[in-house]
This record gives sequence, structure tokens and C-alpha cells, in this order.
Amino acid sequence: MDLYPGGDSGQNLALHGLFTQPRFLTLVRSFINFVPSKRMKRIAKPHQFHAVTRAAEAVRTASASDGKAGVVWHTQGSGKSEEMVLTTTMVMKDPALLNPTVVVITDRTDLDDQLYSTFLESEILPEAPKQVLTRAEVREELAAKRVGGILFTTLQKFGRTKEEKESGADHPLLSDRRNIVVVVDEAHRSHYGSLDGYARHLRDALLAFTGTPLSQADRNTREVFGDKGDCNGYIDVYDLKRAADDGATVKVFHESRVIQLVLDKDIDPTTIDEEADRITDGLDDTERRRVEQAVATMNAMYGAPARIRDLAEDLVKHWEERRERMEPFVGVSETGGASGKAMVVCATREICVRVYDALRELRPEWHSDEVDKGAMKIVFSSNSRKDAEHLLAHALRDGQRKAVINRAKDPDDELELLIVNNMLLTGFDAPPVHTMYLDRPLKGANLMQALARVNRRFRAKEDGLLVGYAPLTENLQRAIAEYTEADRQDRTLGQDLDRALDELRNEYDVLTDILRGFDWRTRLATPSKTAFIDAAMRAANYLRDPRTAGNDPEKLDDPRQTLGRRFREHAHRLERFYALSASAKNIGERFPDHPAWRRDIQFFVEVRAYMAKYDAMDREARGLPVARDVELYLAQLTSSVVETGGVTDLFAEAGLETADLTHLNDALVAQLQNSETPHLAAEALRRLIERKMREVTRHNIVRRTTFSERLQDLMVRYMRQQYTSAELIAKLVEMAKEVMDDARRGEKFNPPLDWRELAFYDAVADHGTARSVMGDEVLAGIARELVAEVRSKLKPDWIAREPVRARLRSAIKRLLARRNYPPDQEAEAINLVLKQMEHFANEWSTNGTPESRT
Repeated sequence: MDLYPGGDSGQNLALHGLFTQPRFLTLVRSFINFVPSKRMKRIAKPHQFHAVTRAAEAVRTASASDGKAGVVWHTQGSGKSEEMVLTTTMVMKDPALLNPTVVVITDRTDLDDQLYSTFLESEILPEAPKQVLTRAEVREELAAKRVGGILFTTLQKFGRTKEEKESGADHPLLSDRRNIVVVVDEAHRSHYGSLDGYARHLRDALLAFTGTPLSQADRNTREVFGDKGDCNGYIDVYDLKRAADDGATVKVFHESRVIQLVLDKDIDPTTIDEEADRITDGLDDTERRRVEQAVATMNAMYGAPARIRDLAEDLVKHWEERRERMEPFVGVSETGGASGKAMVVCATREICVRVYDALRELRPEWHSDEVDKGAMKIVFSSNSRKDAEHLLAHALRDGQRKAVINRAKDPDDELELLIVNNMLLTGFDAPPVHTMYLDRPLKGANLMQALARVNRRFRAKEDGLLVGYAPLTENLQRAIAEYTEADRQDRTLGQDLDRALDELRNEYDVLTDILRGFDWRTRLATPSKTAFIDAAMRAANYLRDPRTAGNDPEKLDDPRQTLGRRFREHAHRLERFYALSASAKNIGERFPDHPAWRRDIQFFVEVRAYMAKYDAMDREARGLPVARDVELYLAQLTSSVVETGGVTDLFAEAGLETADLTHLNDALVAQLQNSETPHLAAEALRRLIERKMREVTRHNIVRRTTFSERLQDLMVRYMRQQYTSAELIAKLVEMAKEVMDDARRGEKFNPPLDWRELAFYDAVADHGTARSVMGDEVLAGIARELVAEVRSKLKPDWIAREPVRARLRSAIKRLLARRNYPPDQEAEAINLVLKQMEHFANEWSTNGTPESRT
């Protein structure tokens, strides 16, 4: 049964899903967040709208009962921070909560800073947030504040003081108010289960957001926040698969490139994960000694010199190929920058430095002592009083760290590799990051959160890649087991690279089948320096030619799925999966029957590049914009043929030095007709005509419409195979000559008409019997008077002012009547004259008559 009348089309979903009066007014009032510092506004997506609405309702219900509002589980990258902003806004404006105070809590200072900055830049909030930095300040703020306020702090600020611990005193009551709402980020963390500091003494409503599901081991966490909601115990769920299907995030594949650990005889390999956990969870001062032992163990296992050397060599080789393959998807701007970014996650800070030094030895140009320069940087926490000198060399002050983080987010910056230990593995949102090299044994929520650093949408990026130098396969399997059934089946995060290899081989076979009517392998094998380019051009000609089987829309079940379009789509998927798996050690095993598979893949990609280039040139010739992702894709192509010259090369092949209509003659036309790529030659000629036509008729509505309709009719007949390529070229050449002559058409009048007067001449002459009854010279006189009459009555805002348009209409009508213009043609002529005026109005009304142009 249809949810909405008329089915679930986009129009019906909008009319009956979005534009119902209550929902639309709610969206406008509470779900549009202006961010002045970035000159942008954020409008909630459907999943955000529903989650925030349900979360605000849960808070209202909890405040009147047990205070446990519940947990919202929305996968990383789906806009969880923005949801927290919108929820805070709705809660603070809810009359039932009596102007509450909202306390936002994270468990790490860097996460507190990141989330606080998101709130700080949001104009939708009823008041500005405040960051509370000390335990004493937390207590003072909560004791003194009676209404309102948005306070940011970390979990650790709620612990007891040293004196309270020594005396055995309980945590003091922070406030006796009943309208304090506590919002917690990443509720899955086990240490949230012991939040006596506020769970017992500071709670009107306790609400949590998480990017990963609560595991079965997190029962105490469920008890603190409440096991409520209609979504398996959650207020709302937006899982990995839904996020990827909606385009909010991308899939992430896992490539195992494990580098064997160096195990000392005294180290038990079964304790590796336990040692890693101590590093991750070592936040309490009493754990310091155990953490130091864990760090020493990890340094010995993961940081052995021979292992670091092998890792650095493999990473450089893998990254240099990976970034090259990703250029068509993420691009490089005109100002430089990197073709995307990567994160390198090491087991300890010591190993971060060792990896950096090894990379610097292999690629010294990647290093720079300056914070704002260099292709790689380390970001980790530091202690100036205790850290060794080699660690302090990479220590960053808060301002420097923020500068490096901003560089990682900037696609135009040269920074490529961000080397980290614990920092930036959660809450760090840098869309250009598409690859993560993970060399520490993370597991559970920590692993899935780290993995999500590469799942952000960016330009044409469709996949992220996790390269595992540490053993991760089993940990991934255990972590995904906590997700929804759809996530477990789809493996949106952490899918094994073998799946990408399967897809790569499948797309290879599909493309081979699409080109079965074109002997491309024989052409590639031709002993010629230009064999590859020639074969690619002829393949593009074959795929675009309407005579090729599968290109006639009228004979297809789906008229849109022509052979050329199918090739584009499958070649895109081939390039996508090749970018993921090009460096896989077992990729060659998928092509035992095709030893030249790398050449073949490059050929398919090159043909797709030709197709994209010709499509873009078609749009440019018609004066239409080219999509940004297509521009970026074409900008990265390295083939000399598609860089500057598909069209020029075609004409040079036919003996025409430059792509210029003035040089066409019978001999050159014959060469074009006999070209080995006649369809591409015809397309190239059509594009030249369209460009010249737009140039000649840019201000003349009548002539532009006439030429456009004639050109469209020619191409439709050609696509229906009513013309051959040779016949189309002949027709196009004939039309090209008319277009060239049109530029000089005004010279035949006495006195000659300039380009403005000629446009108005066509506007009054192109109707019924007007020309035969009145004659060209009379119509030319009307055109001259029209230009003078209209200019004298124009105002700067004439298009927006109906009185001005009415006066112009009356003036034109009187002029035509005075000249005995046929009455039955008058109304249409007046409308066309007014349309013609829109091309001149702004310029004439402010600057007078523009200088004559041809």
C-alpha cells in the first residue's frame, strides 16, 4: 500500500511528507541552523528531523518521571553533532521544562573542544554555550545558575577532589534544581556507568547520543541512560547501511596488509589486546604505572626497527599508488593541494615518531619544521615536563594543533598524512580523508569509531579504505556483530577487500561484453606508438554512434540505458573498485585468463575519459554548466589527447590546422566524412557550430531559437538513423556556412543595422505575413525606432516593475500601429520584443547604449 497518494515519487514524498503544514512549519522554526562564520545554513535531513523530535519528546517525558530519556544511535558521519545542537535548542525552548540548563558532557578534552566549536558557531541556539574547564568551576556554575545556560565540560570534572577522597566524603549535591538536562556524547563508553557525580546528584533528564551501538557488555550504561524507545531500546536508530544508502556516508573496505609483530620471549601474544586496552582506557591517575608497562610492551612489539622499516616502505608504496588512483574522485584544485588525505594510527606516541622518521628517510620532501608546511604531521598529546626530547620535537601547542587539524580538513592544502595515536580517532570530521593505515589492535566501539574517520562524503568519493597493518579481521567481525542485521549483512564498514576484487573482475567482464562488437584488443596490439590512443578514440566513436546495436532508445526497454551510457556507468564502477584494490597483493589472481589485465583496465578508464570529455564539451557548446565532479575528474586526466585536444586532434587528422569554421572547404569536408571516427567528427563539427551560433546570436532570441531548432532536428534525424555520419556532416557544413553569413546579415540594409537593431528587426519580421506585406526596409526602420524608444523609457529595475513594463508595452504598440504593422501579428511581436529587451535592459538602464559589438 502506498504511504502517500500517488505513490512514493519524489514529488509526492515532498508534498505529503515534508509540506504538511505542521511539519513544514516545525522544520522552518527549529531545524534550520545558520552558521555566519562559514556563510552557510544547515537544514536538517529527514533522519535528523525525526531523531531530534523524538529525543526532545523523550526528555520531556523523562523530566516528569525517572529522568532516563534514553539513547540515540546514529552512525558516525551522519550529523550527530548537529543533532545535539538541534535537540538542545528544542529542549531549551520547551515550556514544559521551564528554561532548563543543558550540560553537555564528553570524556575527552579534544572531543569537548570539537563539539563546543560546533555549538559556538550555531546561530539557532537561544544563547551562547560556555566551556567549563575546572572541577571547581563546574560546581560554581551549577550551584549559582537558576535558569538557562549551555555548559560544556568533560566527565572527569565530576570526580571527587583529593580531599574528598581522603576523607571518604561522598560527592556533594551539585544542584537541587529539577530542570537540568544532561546530554552525553558517545554513551557506549563503559566508564559512563559510574557517573555518580551527576547520575545521582544532578539529573532531571539524562540523554545520550552514540555513533556505535551499545554492546551487551554495556548493561550498566543502559541502566544509567535508560533502555527506552521503540527502536530495540533506542530512541532512534540510523544504522550504517541506511546512512550509506542515503548518501550520508560512504562504505569502508578493509585491506589486510599485516606486518608481523616482533615478539620478545617474555611477551605472551595473547595479552596484546589487553595491553592495547590499557592504553586506550588509561585515564585514571591510579592506572599510570600499568599504562607505562603497556606502552613499553607495545613499543617492543609494534615499534621494532625492522618492523617500522617494513611498514614505512609498504606505506609509501601503497599511498603513492592509492592517491594517484583517487585523483579522479577527489581531485586536486588549481591551487595545488593533495589528492585526498590519509591517517596513520600508531600504537604509541613513541611509534608515531619512529614511523615519521622512517617516512622522512624515504621521502625527505614530505617533512617540514613549519606547522603550516609539509606533507605529513604528527598530532598527539604531550607533557613538556616528562616527555623525551624526540617526542617534544613533535609537540604542538593548542593553536598549532588546531592549525594542523584545519590543514587536514582543507582539500587545497599540501598535507597528506596525519599520524596519530589516540587523538582524532573520534569526533574528527575531515571529509578529504579517504584512507586509514591502522597499526594498533583496536576493537569494539573504538575500532568502529576510528574506521568511520574515512566514511565522510567528499566530492566523488564513494568508498573509504582501512589498511590493517595490525591484525584486525577478527576484531572487525566481533565489532560488527553488535550492529543491526542489515549492517551485518551489508558490512558497510570494514567489508573485506576481496569483495572489491570480486566487483572489479565483474565490471571487467561486463565492459568486455559491452565492447564485444568492437575488436579493441587487436587494435591495442597494433605496432604503433599511437595504438592505445587510436583504439580509445575508435572505441568512443563505436559507443557513441547511434548505429551501434544497443544505442537506439526506441528499441530498448529502458530508453536511458543505451550502450554508451551502460559503458560509462560500468567503467565508473571499474575505476572505483580499482582505486580500492590496485595495490592488493592478490589482485592478479583474479585475472588468470587475462595477463594484460592492467592494460585493459587502463584502456576502459581511458575510453570513459573520452566519453566524459565529449559529454562535457557538448554541454559547454550548448552554454550549459558542467557538473563540478565532472570538471574535477577531467582536470585530473593525464592523457595528452583528452587534456586539450579531442576536437583539435580530430580536425588535424582531417587536415584542418585549427578548429575554425572559416577554413571548411569541400576537400576538408570529404576528409571528415571519410574519417575512421566519423561519428566523433560529426559531433566535433556540431559543437563548433553550436559555439559559433551562440557567439553570433547571443543577443538575438529569434535567430538563436531558429538555429537551435534546426540543429536539434538534424541530430534527432541522425540518432534515428535517417542520416549517415557522412550525410550529417554535409548538412552541418551547410548550416555552418549560414551561421557564418548570419554575422554579416545586417550589412545588406541601407543604412546597415547594428547587432542590436538586427535583433529587434528579427523580433518584428519573424511573424506571419509581416515581411511580405511591409518589406525589409520598413521593418528595419521599425527596429531602429524600437531601439531608441525602448532605451528612453528603461529604468534600472524595469523587469521587476510592472508599471514600467506596461509603459513599454504601450509605446511599442503605438509605434507598430503608426507603421501599419499587421494587427493580427501585433500581440506576438510585442511579447517577443519584450523578451528581446531582457537581454539589454540592465546594461542600457545603467550605462546607456553599450558599445557596438560584433
